[in-house]
Amino acid sequence: MVLAALGTYPGYGRMQPMLQKLKSPQNILQDLVAGLTGAVAGAPQAMGFAILAGVSPLYGLYGAFVTAIVASALSSSTLIVFAPTNALALVSGSTLLGYEGSQQLDVLFLLTMMLGVLMLAVGLLRLGNLTRFVSRAVMTGFITGAGLLIMLGQLNHLTGVEVENSRVPLLELWRWLLALPSSDLRTTLIGLAAIVMIGGLHFTQLRSYATLLAILILTALTLFLGWDTVEVVQDMSEIPQGFPAPFLPDFSLAPELFSTALALSILAAVQSAALITSTREREDGSVNVSRDFSAMGVGNIVGGIFQGMPSCASLSRTAVNLSAGAQTRLSNLSAGAFVGVIILMFGGFIEQVPLAVLAGHLVVAAFSLISIRDLKIVWRVGWAGRAAMMVTLVSALLLPLQYSIYIGVGLSLLLYVYTSAYNIQITRLIPTADGHFRKVDVPEQLPEREIVVLSVHGHLYFAAVHQLERSLPAPEADCRDVVVILRLNENMYLGSTGIDMLERYKEKLEQQGGRLILVDVEQAVRSQLERTRALAVFGEENVYFANEVVLGATEDAYKDAQVWLAAKQPQL
Repeated sequence: MVLAALGTYPGYGRMQPMLQKLKSPQNILQDLVAGLTGAVAGAPQAMGFAILAGVSPLYGLYGAFVTAIVASALSSSTLIVFAPTNALALVSGSTLLGYEGSQQLDVLFLLTMMLGVLMLAVGLLRLGNLTRFVSRAVMTGFITGAGLLIMLGQLNHLTGVEVENSRVPLLELWRWLLALPSSDLRTTLIGLAAIVMIGGLHFTQLRSYATLLAILILTALTLFLGWDTVEVVQDMSEIPQGFPAPFLPDFSLAPELFSTALALSILAAVQSAALITSTREREDGSVNVSRDFSAMGVGNIVGGIFQGMPSCASLSRTAVNLSAGAQTRLSNLSAGAFVGVIILMFGGFIEQVPLAVLAGHLVVAAFSLISIRDLKIVWRVGWAGRAAMMVTLVSALLLPLQYSIYIGVGLSLLLYVYTSAYNIQITRLIPTADGHFRKVDVPEQLPEREIVVLSVHGHLYFAAVHQLERSLPAPEADCRDVVVILRLNENMYLGSTGIDMLERYKEKLEQQGGRLILVDVEQAVRSQLERTRALAVFGEENVYFANEVVLGATEDAYKDAQVWLAAKQPQL
């Protein structure tokens, strides 16, 4: 009856695969179990990420509760879990260092809302494809740097040493080393035990519950032994037993936080797009990245109002969801609801959790971020990726983290432009007796009274055009009546710089009685030639447009050039 009533709902078509699965009690039970598993694994993780950001674990729980439910309800991806992540927490925490007291909460919640607004805009404008301009080298450098920073940032909680936070992580490490003799042995033992326990359980079937088991066992042990020198969550903040109340931050801080919010949105978009794409084949129906960005945006806006920290698609939470046998988005919705139950019923217990245990969890998570394989691949591929990775990594260790994202992305784009400018290749094609063409080197000087077919490979944007002009053989004074057939193979852009260069080359050939023919011209380039009236300058008889036959336009142009040269013979 309920399913029949939903048939009139406009979004029913998108919900139908889920509703069909929910007809099975077994699927409902499986989703609820997956949701409970996700909450059990995700709640401690969210608390740890809040510690990483330097705020109360409560705000991590709120993000895993409110943002997760809203984003999951609106997204096209039914199995992706939206929650706080370590990278977003690290960038947020780096920014919070510049603020004190209650203003830190204003900044945190405002960043969450601004991230939401930016992601909503990216989704509505369908700009999800822009994430491909952030290279793997940059992300490898950033993630590696983030992993090292996470480990460095937890040294205080692992040893009970209090040192002044610094925007320069290496300076903070130096201060920690100087204060190390005053560390608390009990805190250190609890922290090391957490690392060993969580790390060890990750190699067993209990890996989804590793952090929870460590929290339960080590919290009980700390209370039983009466180790009151070990800092607990309550020392940082009380955990009220209730749902979050609406909170509107100080919006006057928005202009100074825009650069950080933009960095968060770049990071969230890249991480989420990669995860959404990788799980596409396991989803029912069509997965829409832009719609998922919009859902993430709305989730963060609502999450920011209800005191949640920044969230995006979570790799670790999604992996837990999939391994637990999730079938529909009910698993995500119930996971968020179960986190709400944990907040409502177990706030008193959460307050007794040692900070060293959460720090141990973060160290294990950070270690898993650093992929030696990815580092080796980027290092071996070439100098451009190597430079982008290393600059991003070093800047992450020396500068506020959000700036390292901009530096890495900017360097990646510059290297792409530079390498693309010099990645123009020209080969000469000579017809064979059996009707094919063979490749040879481009001659330094154009031969007299011959047809020279030159094939251009590479993208002809403005910087590459200058390289092409230097690579083309120039017609000399003693080089008469040569026909150059220039293949603009699969180039979708020519631009004013390219058109101007080809017009100059055409004039040089014509001064020596020669001719320039453009072949395999794509529709996009044809439109540019028509709009700029360059088609009339080149002459329509000298422009052959691409067709479905490989080298078909080149063969037609070659035959035309033969006729043209033969017609000029009597004049010699």
